[in-house]
Amino acid sequence: MAVILVAAAITGISLAGSGYWTLWQSQKAIDEGALPPALIAFPERRPLAEFILVDDEKGVFDLKSLESRWSFIFFGFMYCPDVCPTTLYDLSHVKREILAQGIEDTQIQFVFISVDPARDKAAQIQRYVQYFDPAFLGATGSVGQLTNLTRQLGAPFRLEAPTAENVYDVTHSGAVYLVDPLGQYTGIINPPFVPADVARQFSDLYHAAPTANLVSSP
Repeated sequence: MAVILVAAAITGISLAGSGYWTLWQSQKAIDEGALPPALIAFPERRPLAEFILVDDEKGVFDLKSLESRWSFIFFGFMYCPDVCPTTLYDLSHVKREILAQGIEDTQIQFVFISVDPARDKAAQIQRYVQYFDPAFLGATGSVGQLTNLTRQLGAPFRLEAPTAENVYDVTHSGAVYLVDPLGQYTGIINPPFVPADVARQFSDLYHAAPTANLVSSP
């Protein structure tokens, strides 16, 4: 499972507009004996196309939902036994570390998107994500709606064959996808990661391109 998830994360990088450069940079760092940063920012950001999902309050979650703040997006499912709860727990600490860097909580949001819409319902997702942080958001949609977004981010997922009635696994990426306040795909955070390192790397990115300069004027 872990190998599949790491491979999926690497695939996500390669599918991104700037992913080939990113993958090359990461491999270069490994060859030189240095670990690549957890948060890899693309040299060129790619605007996302329109998509539509349902949020955890049964409202619309779409491209506008990503505007005016930085979004950390993670795809998973509630029946996931290990990767999903671990990642959400780590993201709660990433948020805490980012706030400690002096960045206001109004500038960031963390979104868990279920790729198992048959079993994960809106109200259940809300309770699930809020266990990790009361401000975390949840969303899902039909397989077609989900694929529209995951293909843009290079975040593959697959529903595996059931082993019993309503019992099956979902293979998905273990990466976290970063979108800027203009709805542009900006970077990827690869597992495993240290929350303090991610927060520091995000702070550098945030201050290099201040949010105020990214938000369109009304």
